[in-house]
Amino acid sequence: MIRIFYFSGTGHSRAVADYFADSLKAEIFDIEQDITVNGAESEISVIVFPVYCGNIPKPVKSVLQKINSKYFVLIATYGRISTGNVLWESSKLVKGKVIAAAYVPTGHTYLDEPAEFDSEILKSVLKQIEHPKEVVLKKERKGILPHIFPNLRSRLGVKIRRTNDCIKCTMCEKNCPMQAISDGNTDKKCIRCLRCAKNCPRNALKVSYNPLLKKYLKNRVFQDANQSDIANAQGN
Repeated sequence: MIRIFYFSGTGHSRAVADYFADSLKAEIFDIEQDITVNGAESEISVIVFPVYCGNIPKPVKSVLQKINSKYFVLIATYGRISTGNVLWESSKLVKGKVIAAAYVPTGHTYLDEPAEFDSEILKSVLKQIEHPKEVVLKKERKGILPHIFPNLRSRLGVKIRRTNDCIKCTMCEKNCPMQAISDGNTDKKCIRCLRCAKNCPRNALKVSYNPLLKKYLKNRVFQDANQSDIANAQGN
């Protein structure tokens, strides 16, 4: 049995997870802070998640250790800026053998870019799933910023404001993976995934960015996945 687990704020990682679900005809699960993971072991679990501030998103980090699987495939999406070292870090959390891993460049959440990606990147991953063999992930160099209060930096850089268009439908509260929003107002648990703003039926949550973040996004140096990203690993 193959299971697909994904975390997605605005749909980029969900698109990649759907690709795997369709290709493998596998069941798909949305990762949330309070997700209940079925105790039955699966043969292969594919985990798809975005890179946030060079780190693994909190909901994903807590769930990785709960998934019971013989083999794992780790897929990290990123907005062509920085991947951090999340594949290696996530490989240390799972309780099973990693048989494939890849960084997948896609649109950036903060730039409202479409959830598009190059599926050619993942064809070699599908082949590795067909013939499971443990791989050893390479530990990448990680900058200093991901270690400096990433949640605080997100809150300072990204502001979410409720407007008068809000009808108090509580859709934002129901969709929040961190249970960090009430009456349209976020608290310190918010990780700025922007799922609330993306799914608001009235477009009543407005997102703004501070000047430093705007400049950073404007001047970003694009990174694209290449063959070294797909696995970043060697057969064990």
